[in-house]
Order: sequence, then C-alpha cells, then structure tokens
Amino acid sequence: MNSIILVGGFGTRLQSVSKNTPKALMPIGKKVLLDLLIERLLKFDVNQIYLSLHYNPEFFLDYLKGFKLENFITPIIESEPQGTGGAINYIIKNSSITSPFFVINGDSLSDINLAQMAAEFDTSNLKAMIGISGVEKVTRYSTVIEQDGLVLSFKEKGITGAGWINNGHYIFKKEAFDGFSGAFSLEKTLFPRLVQNQELGSFKVTNDNFIDMGIPEDYEKLCKMNDEK
Repeated sequence: MNSIILVGGFGTRLQSVSKNTPKALMPIGKKVLLDLLIERLLKFDVNQIYLSLHYNPEFFLDYLKGFKLENFITPIIESEPQGTGGAINYIIKNSSITSPFFVINGDSLSDINLAQMAAEFDTSNLKAMIGISGVEKVTRYSTVIEQDGLVLSFKEKGITGAGWINNGHYIFKKEAFDGFSGAFSLEKTLFPRLVQNQELGSFKVTNDNFIDMGIPEDYEKLCKMNDEK
C-alpha cells in the first residue's frame, strides 16, 4: 500500500521550542521525528510515501536531498492550506496514489500494527478506518465512541476519565473523498459523513505508547523516551 504523511501544518503550539522548524523535522536524539515515522512505515512494506507539504516546504526538500531512499518519497506541495481532509484529496487528484492507502499524522507516534489493520480493512466493506488507542485520561483529546469495530460518534475535548482516542493512523479508499473539493477537515467534515453512512471502522491499539507531539511537554517526553532506549 501507498501512504501519505501529513506534515503541512504550522505547528503553532510548538513554536516556543521549534523556532519555525516544522514539527516532523524536530530532532529526536540523532534523528528527526520524520525519520521515526518513515522507519515504522518501512516495517509494513509501504511501497510509496507521499509527503503532504505546505508550511516551510523547503525544509523537507532539503531533508529529502540527503535521504537514501529519495525516490521512495514524493513531496506534494499545497499552494494554499487545504486542511487535513483537503490535503489528502489534493494528493489523490495530483498523484498516482493507489487505493486503498494509509494516512498518518506527522506529529503522532503509535505502536499500531498497520499490517493487521490493513488485513481487517481488506475484509470489510468500509470506506475508511481509523486507528484508536486506549488512554487513561482523554481530557486533551476528542473521544472516539465505537461498537463492534464501527465508529458511532466523536465526543469533543474536555471529557474526563479513560477512553479511546484517534491515534492519527488511517486507511482510506479514494471513494471516501468523492464529492469533496477545496479545503476541509477530516474530523469535522469527512468523518461525520462516513459515520452517518456506517462507513468508518475502528482499529483498536491496546497498551499503546502513543504520543502526540503537539505541545512542548510532549516533545520533551518523546526526547526523553528516545534517550532511555
């Protein structure tokens, strides 16, 4: 399967430590976050990666010049920010990406088994599947409500206690984006339609070392985890 890594965001919450460096290119030990994401994808026989770019794309183009598998990665640059859904749709319309395909957020790490996720998706009639991780405190995240592998709804941030959260790993068929154009959000626009039509599945990851590197505290946590390995 092909894969898209969403790395076009502005990373405003991390600006105090990133100093305009895109989140995916922040150093983690001797590597950068994007190295870790690509290494994980390579374990699951992903045969082509598309980088969805907008903010400071020249940083990523410089990164690819020194990447030993440069032809394995295709950068796609948006002239205008398209949102998470629009960014994926832009690549569908401006590349030869095959369907179905993986999408992963460029600021999230998970122990998710993408091969197993793909196998479950392959035996379904779904148009999309979202990876979800169990956490003890869901306050920072929106909560995913699911039953028997089907997403029923999403609850906004602020809920307390344990629950299932979006871990930033997805599988899509191209037809999930039929009828959409321009800038739009996965979470606010595409997912509600898929949920309504019972076309969005869930893939659970238990005991996950999930981390969303959206704020300085989590970036420091990720760096510390890497130093301890």
